[in-house]
Amino acid sequence: MSRALQLLSAFVVIGIAALAYFLTLDASQSDPCLNPQSDVSAAILAEESDQDALANRAMLQRTLCE
Repeated sequence: MSRALQLLSAFVVIGIAALAYFLTLDASQSDPCLNPQSDVSAAILAEESDQDALANRAMLQRTLCE
């Protein structure tokens, strides 16, 4: 009985992990051209020390997506 309970709990944990992965999957992460505005927004909202790098990335991504 204890072995069956261990297997059941292992399947439940794996199932919850798989469910969490699929629920948090974001299509824009795999294709940055789906939402090019997110890079611009990130550059605007970033701290001053990171803004230049993020603005450069946003411009590069926009060029690559056109």
